Amino acid sequence: MQLTTHDDLVRNQLSNPPLGSLRTAAAGTPVRVGISGSGSDLLVLAWSARDLERERSAGVRLLTQLGLGKGIRVANALPGALTTPGSLLLGDVVQDLGALDVPLGVVDSPVAAKQAWTLIDLVEPAAIVLDTPSALQLFGSAPACRRPWWQGIIWLRVNGEGGGAPAVPEAAGFSGWQRTWLAVPDVTSFLAMSCAAERFHIDARTTVEVVDEVTGKRIADGRVGELAVTALDMETNVAAYRSGIRGCLNDDACPCGAPGATFIAVW
Repeated sequence: MQLTTHDDLVRNQLSNPPLGSLRTAAAGTPVRVGISGSGSDLLVLAWSARDLERERSAGVRLLTQLGLGKGIRVANALPGALTTPGSLLLGDVVQDLGALDVPLGVVDSPVAAKQAWTLIDLVEPAAIVLDTPSALQLFGSAPACRRPWWQGIIWLRVNGEGGGAPAVPEAAGFSGWQRTWLAVPDVTSFLAMSCAAERFHIDARTTVEVVDEVTGKRIADGRVGELAVTALDMETNVAAYRSGIRGCLNDDACPCGAPGATFIAVW
């Protein structure tokens, strides 16, 4: 199996400026750009109109699994357009759901956290999308209050990084569900969403194979290895991407009752 890595994409982009040939060879004119990685590992991501529509549809599929839909308020503390996945892409998805997008801005200081809580308590979102750094700042400044309207937290983990979700303090007044959204931005921002059974449900238009972390060879279902990800319906040429996420595929029905392929992540 021919695998693709982040380093492969960076080298290709440097050899074929400005956007490389692997992600853009067959794509139409880009309508949005973003970044993945940083420093010498920085990769510029570009989406054609078709690719962006594909990503928005994938996001709708995953968020619909959580019961989010028309009229529901969804807040987020994600970065903006140049970092993906970010508030701009999520806002597109929330809009497509018919829900209300509530961007809190990047919560990176006590002042930003105070402003975010003011907006949260004013708008009363049913779900909030958080990454670990934002959550640590936000929860560190949580004004004690009952928030019965706060139904769920969606934790964003990019390429499996970010560590475990921090504990939600009692002062936050939260007692709802918690799920994890997995993104692999070099391929797709909507790889999978966890369920109540703590399995990850893979987006219906994404395929995942498990490969040996040393040899890169495909291994049998049920064994732990690295997930190689391919997003279908994209105009880009990234296939069998080494995600850095460890896990094993399941061939039985998920206890939560939802259909589709699942895997168990091993952090």
